[in-house]
Amino acid sequence: MKGDPMTLQRLIARTICITGLICLLPGVLAPVYAAMTPVQYWMAGTRYAENKLYIDAVANFTEAIRKNKGEISIEDVAKIFSSRGLAYMGLDRPDDALSDFSNAIDLDEKNPEYYLHRARLYADLKQYRKARTDFDEAIKLAPRNAAGYEGRGLVALASGDRKQAIEDYETVLSLEPRNWDALYRLGLAYKGAKKDDAALDAFDRLIKAVNTHPDAAYQKAGIFARQKKIDSACVWLEIAVQDGYKDWSALRNDGDFDTIRKNPCYLKVLAGK
Repeated sequence: MKGDPMTLQRLIARTICITGLICLLPGVLAPVYAAMTPVQYWMAGTRYAENKLYIDAVANFTEAIRKNKGEISIEDVAKIFSSRGLAYMGLDRPDDALSDFSNAIDLDEKNPEYYLHRARLYADLKQYRKARTDFDEAIKLAPRNAAGYEGRGLVALASGDRKQAIEDYETVLSLEPRNWDALYRLGLAYKGAKKDDAALDAFDRLIKAVNTHPDAAYQKAGIFARQKKIDSACVWLEIAVQDGYKDWSALRNDGDFDTIRKNPCYLKVLAGK
């Protein structure tokens, strides 16, 4: 027992239980299962999830759902399913997470948050059509929430729909002018659409706003190289590397830089990596 930290932890836990309700572990709520109500299971699951103890979170959320006999409203049961879905994502169990997000939507189909959760998971799984459908629904329910447009823009960019990506990221920036991730991806969407001037403007705005942004500098270098503006390409490639750009594999395989493969500035960058 002396060398068993789990046994010692249990002994400590027994000494600091709050009568009949919960025990306090370091920074965590640990349930005394026999005494807990569905609401207390829900609260304990939430605390476990906050501490990234996802196995315990799932167990408590499951008990809250299983034992609920009307103490928790349907809308709140939907919240528990959604919370358990996020915990399943923390455990890398996407199928279970999808099932829970779907259950949450079935119980409360007017809550855009649940569609956003499921859409992001579909996007992670590269199921872009399903992700797009859920982002569409989230936007319909909450048209002033930038998250739906940002997610749909990312899906559009990943699936090659640059027109939609441009529209969505422009909307994000109208709602959140300081969303620098959206501004960078807007530049990528314009660049992919061969709208070089608009892409350069987006990257310039980003660099001006945050002072240094190696990825934006790299993208500018690629545009100038593609345009055969060799001096500008070299300058911005060097700036990108000085600011911290280190994706050498991308640089070697990026067709934008074919025009300067033999240029001393390109060779110097690779040699000094």
